[in-house]
Amino acid sequence: MKKVTIIGLGWLGLPLARALIEDGIEVSATKTTSDGVAAARAIGIDCYPLQLTAELECEPDDLQQLMEDSNALVILLPPSKVNVERYVEAISLLVDTAITFHIPRVIFTSSTSVYGQAVGEIDESSERQAETASAQALIDVEDWLHGLPNIAVDILRLAGLVGENRHAGRFLAGKKSLKGAAQPVNIVHQDDVIAAIQLLLQQPQGGHIYNLCAPEHPQRDQFYHQASQLLNLELPEFIEETEVDKGKVVNGNLICEELGFEYQYPNPMQMPMSL
Repeated sequence: MKKVTIIGLGWLGLPLARALIEDGIEVSATKTTSDGVAAARAIGIDCYPLQLTAELECEPDDLQQLMEDSNALVILLPPSKVNVERYVEAISLLVDTAITFHIPRVIFTSSTSVYGQAVGEIDESSERQAETASAQALIDVEDWLHGLPNIAVDILRLAGLVGENRHAGRFLAGKKSLKGAAQPVNIVHQDDVIAAIQLLLQQPQGGHIYNLCAPEHPQRDQFYHQASQLLNLELPEFIEETEVDKGKVVNGNLICEELGFEYQYPNPMQMPMSL
């Protein structure tokens, strides 16, 4: 792996780029604004402006620098960062462009939201049931990607994300009359997502679908109470329910079983987070 192209140099993309560069891998990446591009270049990341709409808005020379001689395309753009209604079209255009540059691998970050409000343990073979437009867009992109010939595609379905600059204490602090106190928490740390992508890039072949979720699942009320306390914020208040909604437990162990991955932060109650 000599060069990796990262689409979306944001909360996940920036630390991923730094980690890959430390591994001696050349990185090219995208931001949507000129200020963002300038900031990335200022810290030594080869970055280019790109907007994903109904078209791929990027200067031809920049696009060539971005894609040429790349060994993998890593897409870190959720529907909320593009346009839910045009998301499938935008991602399709992006990947088709990568194929014209003979990029052999794609890693796409999806979400465990594709499983909807399922109850019980969920693994990669579980039925997907979109309950939002965003989840449906992700399902449509997953299906389109896995129908592509002549390119290897890995899909990571990410659980709730926490880590540096994303503290769970802010998610529910001060909220009242919340339901689902006893539901299990499905969370994964930023560092574990980056490590999983690095591991996939080392594999000789793609074609994987993996959930990424910490293997321990504390109760929702316990987790969010502690997270809010750590920030000295008002605690969320959960209502007592006569019928307990058991919620879903996302099983993220397949990547461990197949590739030897180890979660650095298996317990959400002990995950380092910052504002």
